[in-house]
Amino acid sequence: MGMTLNCQTLLPVGEKLKPLLNKSCISEANMKDILTKRGIFIGGSDKKISIPLLTLSILSPKEFEALQEFQKTKEDSLKIKTSKTVSLTEDNINTIIPLGIIEYKELVDDTNNFKFDTDLEFSIVNPNYLTLDYEIVREDVTKDWASNESRFSARVEVLKDLKSKEITFKSEFTSTETENINYKIIKKLNRYLKDKKEISPNDSIIEISSDKFTNIERFSFMLQLANDSPNGFLRFEAVKNIEIGPDKTFSMPDDGKWMEGSVRNIIINSEKGQTLENIEYISNPEYHKSLILRQIQAQYKFEFGAVKGMCIIEYGFPHYFRTHTKGTSFETSISKIYFSKDSKGENVKSTSRKILSEFQSLYQNKFDNK
Repeated sequence: MGMTLNCQTLLPVGEKLKPLLNKSCISEANMKDILTKRGIFIGGSDKKISIPLLTLSILSPKEFEALQEFQKTKEDSLKIKTSKTVSLTEDNINTIIPLGIIEYKELVDDTNNFKFDTDLEFSIVNPNYLTLDYEIVREDVTKDWASNESRFSARVEVLKDLKSKEITFKSEFTSTETENINYKIIKKLNRYLKDKKEISPNDSIIEISSDKFTNIERFSFMLQLANDSPNGFLRFEAVKNIEIGPDKTFSMPDDGKWMEGSVRNIIINSEKGQTLENIEYISNPEYHKSLILRQIQAQYKFEFGAVKGMCIIEYGFPHYFRTHTKGTSFETSISKIYFSKDSKGENVKSTSRKILSEFQSLYQNKFDNK
């Protein structure tokens, strides 16, 4: 008896693998590791080298699952970016921005492989606080062998402070698609507010980005965030990982000359991590001028009423060393979250949002006073 093959359950190969391999959440190091385990050694870590090698071969189920896990881990974590501008009026924001201002056709084109599964209308939390929550469905052969759909939710918040006259845009996303959608939404809101004379036509959105710091200032800013939050809801415990890389425009101190060759970035793992004093490149200011501090992973205890536990926050400039992606924005995300046994009413998404909002007050304060 002949056997009928179900093409929907076959492992993706060739061109069908490219959408997964090209994702920013799949790093050069992830792919190089898979190739190395196969006995294929390449000099660099550039995706231009590793992607053709993987698409021309057949992945094992174990290798494919590893790539899925890299994607799932990164895309399941809640990420937040914030930006600001200055208002010229004392009008409430809900009287200026129409709730139905965003249209589907402005956010999707023929090159996209997703569709919206919700409406795109803002909700009024209060007269100066608007939120837009939505969900997309993405065609994705990398989700599992028999299903090709993944769902991602996202949010855009607009807040106006009548005292300071600041308008804050908060982008909350999980996937690359929702990050790009939020960027388009905020860009349209900015244009609309300029047309309505709510903000100056010459003003640009202000955000925390890597180009606003020297190497020394970036070290100072990011290390200060390994601290308790102003309201005390977050209490710093330990630094878990730090990612640094040499700045080729500066000469390294003699002890760090080995980094001036082909080294692009280094991840320093601090298992005990109670202090940074034992990490020479971090604790010694002599290195700060010639090193780029890209990202820090730190552990905090949190407590919001009856909800408490421990979390790991990643913060920094995640695209700084990546040649295949562009972006210099400061980004925060929850890597892991654990609830205490006596924690009550816990919800991962809402708690993650509270944690990142509290962390925002910490980094915004440090940035404003740098």
